[in-house]
Amino acid sequence: MSHVTLRRRLLAGAVLLLAPALVLTAPNAATAAPTRDRAEAGAGWLGRALDKDDHVVTGQFGPSYGQTADVVLALAAAGVGRGKAAKATRALKSHVVDYTGGGDQDEYYAGSFAKLLVVAAARDTDPRSFGRSLRNDLVAELRGLECRPATPGCARGDRGRFSDISQFGDFSSVISQSLAVLGLSRTTRRGPSRASVSYLLDQQCRNGAFPQDLGAGCSGSVDATGFAVQALAAVDTRAARAAARDAGRWLARVQRRNGSFASDGVRNANSTALAAQALDVLDRSGRRAKAVRFLRSLQSRCGARPAVRGSLRFSRADAGDRVLATAQAVPALAGVTLVEVDKAGSTRSLPRLAC
Repeated sequence: MSHVTLRRRLLAGAVLLLAPALVLTAPNAATAAPTRDRAEAGAGWLGRALDKDDHVVTGQFGPSYGQTADVVLALAAAGVGRGKAAKATRALKSHVVDYTGGGDQDEYYAGSFAKLLVVAAARDTDPRSFGRSLRNDLVAELRGLECRPATPGCARGDRGRFSDISQFGDFSSVISQSLAVLGLSRTTRRGPSRASVSYLLDQQCRNGAFPQDLGAGCSGSVDATGFAVQALAAVDTRAARAAARDAGRWLARVQRRNGSFASDGVRNANSTALAAQALDVLDRSGRRAKAVRFLRSLQSRCGARPAVRGSLRFSRADAGDRVLATAQAVPALAGVTLVEVDKAGSTRSLPRLAC
């Protein structure tokens, strides 16, 4: 497997990937109270999917810090697994260079810094002292990746863009730009620069959608649009609100009759969950409810093997990456968006589906 492909896996909070061989820990009776709440059941399963020693998501390609971050956000959204989330956050703090540079001090990945900022906001931990590495100031590191007039090689059309510094190329995207705007909105007093918000707004297609790739035409992506709407909701300016409404109208047009949303022609949990969160911040409750019903249809229940009960399949035809699908879906099931997710009120339990 190439370094670039592995890097895509590390960065992917929303990219749809093949399922890794997960290391599941055995449920502890003291921390696995039965629940009928779908979000709690999914989050409990995720907490038990973390490696029992390293407290990260581990698959056939090793630790996945991007998915670990998603699990932390899902636990906070469902309000469970406080202890597990704390341990996973400490693990992320210990591996900032691994996640944001593939372990290479000369590599800097904008999307990874941005997602860690969202984790810091959700966990109410200092984003300027995230661990002990030389990269522990996530705010400064991310701002350092923004194209500004004084930045060498920064073209006028790229001002405000958060880009990777990498020998393997720049894999920044609308998703990473959205996470950067969202993370800075939530963790800093002055928020993202006007240029970075304007750059995100400039990516919007005429039909209201956002593409996944930056500067590569206007093929609408449900996933990118879902992230962009949440970022624009965090900014909350007149222009941002108008763009978010236009994006919401596009999402309504592409929603399938069964409530699902598709990526690459496949109706799936990840895209549907991101769209549901966007519809939530736009107060489109009817559309959101239909999306949530589809997500619930993908959740493994009492008739499934005990090891997967509470988790979600990627699609009806393909189980796919259950950790990625479940981590993306839990906040949507809980009715919590990236604009508001936090650990307040979380319990220590890791509930299991009541059967």
